[in-house]
Amino acid sequence: MVAIIGFGTNGNAQFVHNRVEGVSFLPARVIEVVDDRTSFNEAGARVGSQTLRVQLLSGARRGDIIEARNMLFPIERAVFAQAGTRVIVYFEHLPGSAVHEYAAHVQSYDRSIAIYTVVLGFFGLLGLVFGKTGLRSAFGLIFTFVIIMFLLLPLVTNGGPPALLTITLSFVIIAVSLIAIMGFEKKTYVSIAGASIGILLYIIFYFIIGAALRITGFNVPEVDMLIIAGFQVGVNQLLFSTILIASLGALMDVSVSLSSVIAELSATNQNAGFQELFRSGMKIGRDIIGSSSNTLILAFMGAFFISLILFRVNHVHYNLLINHVDIGIEVLRAVSASVAMVLCAPATALIGSQAFAAKSNRKKRIAFNAFKYNPKSKRGQS
Repeated sequence: MVAIIGFGTNGNAQFVHNRVEGVSFLPARVIEVVDDRTSFNEAGARVGSQTLRVQLLSGARRGDIIEARNMLFPIERAVFAQAGTRVIVYFEHLPGSAVHEYAAHVQSYDRSIAIYTVVLGFFGLLGLVFGKTGLRSAFGLIFTFVIIMFLLLPLVTNGGPPALLTITLSFVIIAVSLIAIMGFEKKTYVSIAGASIGILLYIIFYFIIGAALRITGFNVPEVDMLIIAGFQVGVNQLLFSTILIASLGALMDVSVSLSSVIAELSATNQNAGFQELFRSGMKIGRDIIGSSSNTLILAFMGAFFISLILFRVNHVHYNLLINHVDIGIEVLRAVSASVAMVLCAPATALIGSQAFAAKSNRKKRIAFNAFKYNPKSKRGQS
């Protein structure tokens, strides 16, 4: 992980032309509000402008107190600053000017400390409630974050194929995360196999559903911005990658749930055969899938909810709404991932039942052979 982080922080030489020289974003603390010309608009959002004196907390001018302008917009930069507020300042040394001539604007709140505190608190809660298993789960989350942020993103932005890289690293994430959580056990291998089959099913149904809906990766609005920024390799594969990453958690959840259930059933009843384990696993799997598929679809639709309100406010006709490309993309997101998750359940139940019934069947065969042997032995003695 350390090596991956080192690789990911080297940057991308290909897009160095997009970097603005002399510009940095520095954390700062508000010392004084020199001028406050803000008010509330009709929607209840604070708008206007402020003039602030802030102390820089990092960079070459750390500790310096400078004057910064703060423009409050209701959509992106609604940063209302008071004395003591931590903010991120856009700091630019003006080219060709004296050393102390600069432009400084408040960009956002400094949320880094709050983010780290919340994440560490969550990890602590996992450890408190679930002990070592919770801490291993936290490790799996950290590993997934490192893989995506410091390996997948740099490889993709350096020209690697997004779809192939996402598929490959998804298998790595599944294997490492599940082994970290459950250890080197038979149910772990069953979970890995089930989730991996879910990925293969997603690949198949993504292209089937995408072709039926006539959705390609070029339909995503952000793709145009990427092309303008100079990123053109594999942009049509990014939608595939985003859906796969978003559905990985659900695939692992279903496979772990079913493999753990079948393992417990086998441990409780060591004489249970393949059919009994599979039938019991599928009965429990129906309840798991019923809730998980609903959760996955609601998660995708919840992200699109504001757009649906916008369509309704503008009285978009139903025929135009249902055929809108954004609706097609959301249907592709929700259904392709959900179909893969639904079919992942019987695949996991099948593999798990075969794996955990094998030991029981061997015991039955040994007992049966012993039963056949004893009479022969007695006849031989007689």
